[in-house]
Amino acid sequence: GRLAQNAAMLGVRHDVFRRAMGNDFLRYWWRRTKRFDQRTGLLSAGFPLALTMFATISVATVILDRQFELRDLRQRSLSQREASLQEEHEALRQFLKGTEDEYEMKKIPDNYRIDAAPALKR
Repeated sequence: GRLAQNAAMLGVRHDVFRRAMGNDFLRYWWRRTKRFDQRTGLLSAGFPLALTMFATISVATVILDRQFELRDLRQRSLSQREASLQEEHEALRQFLKGTEDEYEMKKIPDNYRIDAAPALKR
């Protein structure tokens, strides 16, 4: 009996191939997972698409936030520039208002006039 069994199996233990397939528990869950994915496509398509969507939304949010920040800084610098120009304009107006009393109308000498200076037109 024993010799015939060894000859039939050629010395190979009968559970070698079962052990090569791995753990029963892991094999069970791997098959369940594959079946779930074949039915739903959640693992093969859903997770990659969700990851891509999350990355796209994150990057777009950062880019838009930066653009709005730059627009706000540009608007602030324009407003600041306009305010400083307004201050300079007001200071110049005050200066000119102070010189109004000394101002008098005088005729420009003829040799400085363009239309009356034929000697300059040569």
